[in-house]
Amino acid sequence: MGGIDDWFDVGERAYRDGAGGLPPLNDIEARRWWLGGFGAAWAVGLEGESVDEALARVCTGRVELLRQLGSHRTGWGSRREQ
Repeated sequence: MGGIDDWFDVGERAYRDGAGGLPPLNDIEARRWWLGGFGAAWAVGLEGESVDEALARVCTGRVELLRQLGSHRTGWGSRREQ
C-alpha cells in the first residue's frame, strides 16, 4: 500500500463495492484513514443500514479487525487502543 491517505480511498471502495480491501490489524493510522473513507462513503450512500451494520457486513469473518475498528468509537482522539 502506498501512503497512509491511500487507506481513505480503500475504505471508500470497501463500503461502495466491497472490493476496497481492509486495513491491517494493529495499524492504528491505517485504520483511522480507512474508517474515514468508509464513513464518508456510508454517509453519502446511506441506504438504510447503520454504520455498525455496514462495518459488520464488510468485515465478515474478521472479528479482531471489527473489534479494533470499534475501538475508535470511544476516545477517538487517543492514540491508544481501547
